[in-house]
Amino acid sequence: MKNIFKHFIALALILGMSSCENEENFMLLEPQAGSFSIITPDNGSSVVLNEDTPDNTALTLTWEAVDYGTPTVVTYTIQLAASNTDFAAPVDVSSVTTTHATMTVAELNTKALDLGLKADEQGTIDIRIKSTVGTTGSEPKLSTPITIIVTPYAGVFPSKDLYLIGPGTSALWDANMAVVPIFRDPLDPAKQYYTGYFTAGGFKLLEQTGFWAPMYGANGDKVQYRATEGDADPGLFPTNADGYYTFAIDIKALTYTISSYTGTKTDYNAISVTGSVLTGDDNNWSVDVPMVRSTFDSHIWKVTQELVQGKMKFKANNSWDVSWGDSSGANIWVETTGKYDIWFDDIDGRYMLIPAL
Repeated sequence: MKNIFKHFIALALILGMSSCENEENFMLLEPQAGSFSIITPDNGSSVVLNEDTPDNTALTLTWEAVDYGTPTVVTYTIQLAASNTDFAAPVDVSSVTTTHATMTVAELNTKALDLGLKADEQGTIDIRIKSTVGTTGSEPKLSTPITIIVTPYAGVFPSKDLYLIGPGTSALWDANMAVVPIFRDPLDPAKQYYTGYFTAGGFKLLEQTGFWAPMYGANGDKVQYRATEGDADPGLFPTNADGYYTFAIDIKALTYTISSYTGTKTDYNAISVTGSVLTGDDNNWSVDVPMVRSTFDSHIWKVTQELVQGKMKFKANNSWDVSWGDSSGANIWVETTGKYDIWFDDIDGRYMLIPAL
């Protein structure tokens, strides 16, 4: 009986020691009592962003290290907010384990516009640093905020065409299948349009098939530009039900509109490309190249074709009864000989010629 009692006492001591060890493992780390400060830039600093140098460094941030009283890895998160909001809706830019970070011109420009600053006008942004450690329940520490003056520029032009992706499109979420472009305004390439069929769920726009950035999406009633895959993911342009929509985007002003399309839709048996671009002879328009109808949207057509410098139009049903040219109805001029992916929308007559690989 005594031996049983001794074993019980020993077990209780072991469990008690184990409990103490566990308590040490869950020790809460508290940061230093005093505040910590951002060293650079100075409060009230001003930066004018230049769209010609998007990859240059616009902002170099340095700050004091935070002491949690024991050796541990500290993570610092750079946060921005609209001025005079007391960081009610802070935007996390990046997280590092050093006490310095940089932002490029394009990154800061995008954040400034997202926070409501107007292009080509001075505005202010508040910046702070949040420090945290990995221990569960440890208290974060916030730096003393600073305010900087920023002059952003109006949007970012894409280097490539814009392609549809998302649950409302034929590509779904396969970036390698995002091959259907929207249509540039030939007189104002900052403005692009698309009238066509979407399923419910919405969509975004990629600059390059197969890559998730650069990307355009929605942020409320504004356009959000995602320069790199490390930037915040924009929302979807909304398509709340299956049907036809008219979409317009201005990639300089970063604005968009979308509405249900209720106009006329004519079902054509065939659409073809014709013109001297196929024959090399301005007087010979006898060749027609048929286009392939989309299985997702019966009003979108495509063909890949070698073209020479010259003129072209689109024809319906192999007849001149219905045809389309440029926005004024005149012949479409092709300047450069080469192989093209030719896209056509028979609802509004818009077209795109994209050099084919």
